[in-house]
Amino acid sequence: MTWEQIAELNRDGFEIGNHTRDHLSVNAGNLDKLTEQIEAINARCAEQGIPRPTSFAYPGNAIHPGALPILQRLGIRFARRGGAPEHPYEWGRGFAYEPGVDHPLLIPSAGDARPDWTLDDFKRAVEQARRGRIAVLQFHGVPDREHPWVHTRPERFEEFMRYLHTNAFKAIALRDLARYVNPEQTPAEALAIVEKRKGARKEVLVEGEIVDAEDGKALPSRVYIRGADGAWHFPKTAFARGSAVRYERRSGFNTNTVEMHTTLSANPFRGELLPGRYTFTVEHGKEFFPETREVVVQRDMAKVEFRLRRWVNMAELGWYSGDTHVHRDPGDLPNVMPAEDVNVAFPLVYWTTDADVPPSRSNRNFKGDFTAAPVNVDATHVFYPRNSEYEIFTTAKRPHTLGALLAVNHQTVFDLPALPISPIAERAHAEGALLDLEKHNWPWSMALVPLVRPDLFELANNHHWETEFSITNWAVPAPAWMNIGSGSDNERQWTLYGFLNYYALLDCGFRLSPAAGTANGVHPVPLGFSRVYVHLPRGFSYAAWVNGLKAGRSFVTTGPMLLATVNGEDAGYLFKSPLGAKDKHRFHVEGDVVSAERVRKIEVIVNGEVVRTTNSVATLTRTGAQRSHFDERVELIGSGWMAVRCWEERENGRFRFAHTAPWFVDADGMPLRPRREEAGFLMKRVEEEIARSRDVLSSEALDEYRRSLSLYRGIAETAK
Repeated sequence: MTWEQIAELNRDGFEIGNHTRDHLSVNAGNLDKLTEQIEAINARCAEQGIPRPTSFAYPGNAIHPGALPILQRLGIRFARRGGAPEHPYEWGRGFAYEPGVDHPLLIPSAGDARPDWTLDDFKRAVEQARRGRIAVLQFHGVPDREHPWVHTRPERFEEFMRYLHTNAFKAIALRDLARYVNPEQTPAEALAIVEKRKGARKEVLVEGEIVDAEDGKALPSRVYIRGADGAWHFPKTAFARGSAVRYERRSGFNTNTVEMHTTLSANPFRGELLPGRYTFTVEHGKEFFPETREVVVQRDMAKVEFRLRRWVNMAELGWYSGDTHVHRDPGDLPNVMPAEDVNVAFPLVYWTTDADVPPSRSNRNFKGDFTAAPVNVDATHVFYPRNSEYEIFTTAKRPHTLGALLAVNHQTVFDLPALPISPIAERAHAEGALLDLEKHNWPWSMALVPLVRPDLFELANNHHWETEFSITNWAVPAPAWMNIGSGSDNERQWTLYGFLNYYALLDCGFRLSPAAGTANGVHPVPLGFSRVYVHLPRGFSYAAWVNGLKAGRSFVTTGPMLLATVNGEDAGYLFKSPLGAKDKHRFHVEGDVVSAERVRKIEVIVNGEVVRTTNSVATLTRTGAQRSHFDERVELIGSGWMAVRCWEERENGRFRFAHTAPWFVDADGMPLRPRREEAGFLMKRVEEEIARSRDVLSSEALDEYRRSLSLYRGIAETAK
């Protein structure tokens, strides 16, 4: 801040305290400099017409009893020291001020706000203001971008202030303590209460670090800590410029389904835990084995070290991952993306749920200015902030769900309402954006495909979670011919429903590339649990990754790494042949699946049908991974497509899967013909949506649906 701004704050009634000129840490070695440091601020205050400060804040919360007579001589009546040393500085926790017990020049902070503070942290601080105690609150900046380890988001600060107002707390400046407290009343021993509190504290300071087992380098990571009583705990970074982002989500569909973790920068961590047994789980993306360990917390315990073992290095092989459906505040991503090793992310900073409200005016948007340019976290981790989601639950001012459509990598802020939908697609494609169909069984999903020509189809989507599958009987059920029940009774049904719906679109000539998204930020799932890998043999760049995603040089995964070629070509390749109608096209499908646990089945798909199945025989790699090789020959008559998928079975009926993008074949004079049930399914979906929305949508929007239906009917005439 400038001194002009500080003077303006004074004129507005804010207290201006003293914090030294150079943020000088108060210790035995520089007590002789303290007077000059304080007087320098006093002089500048005098120049600006600001009253001489009578309150002081210890820089960096460092204290020394030798400072007390100096502060008294300089007219300081009250001095705030922070939550340390009773609690570690990083924890942001402290005790309320007890007049007569705490020295007025060593007043503790009941709370020192941190970026991951929740309302519960704030309550813990202010609720100590009982029985004559005074809760002193410490905020460094709202926001504080230059010191991110003590930053407070404005919306979170507003939440804290509402809590004070609602619960009738009285807030005063530090100088105004003189109305309630006699600053001359001091304890016989200035630090006696500090030592007493430290001795009475039951929590144990647990310190730890997470490193790569191969080279010993610190790793950013995701950490879970759960006590024997089932309670979750969240560590902090032990490095002042490090970061720790707390993530707490509970499913609204099944309240027992939760995701409770902290993502940590590549620095040591620390936590305050009561003595007892705790389960620690540490993960770093997909390519390292997770480690779960029971830790007995006790006094004077050794530092906890986790050495994570890498089982595959996809970047060395030219593959880079992304999450196309992200609901995280962009400010979290410099922490979260390296922790999860997600190379590319698209935070949906614009998000509307009302058909009449364009993304530019939605009250669900993240606050801030988001440019149409990639943001580099580091050389291989990049997010692009200008992305929008139309997720429509309100239509024509009444509850009427349509579904979701994502536009990622666009240039302008979209000021178009959801309906009619065609102008959105026109703008998106004109700006080089990619349209992501998101989930297959929203009411409007199949009606959109002919209208907007989406680029992406989320084969791994935001109903795939690391925790328990929970969203059942959701949206439009699967047709009987798929033989998968409702299509969402369980995780496997849901996955197959997405596959079969995707195959129907491919068979009808819609060449969408697969994508993967988590909606991390909303759902109880880590960023990148579902992710898409794009092959970039010439090295990583954001532009190359987006182009590769659109072209389908990719595979999606929730676990295994599926490395496949057809006739030596990557997925997304188009084979063209002038051969006659009776000639067969022969293709060599081969590759490897590398996985943390053994893959049981590898399947080759041709035109929507499984034509080859390999019951894999895995070999153990030097890194401890399971490698399963496959080598198949397939034949096509006419045009079509091929893909490979695999299944990695886990405990308790759970599984992980991977699925390549398609390889396409164009044979002159022999276009691909869909099966009748596929074309009929797509037509029926649109017919049902027209009937369901007839009394809600405008005639223009209904006409769009009718155009979609007409196109599907034309395709159905070619069905076999």
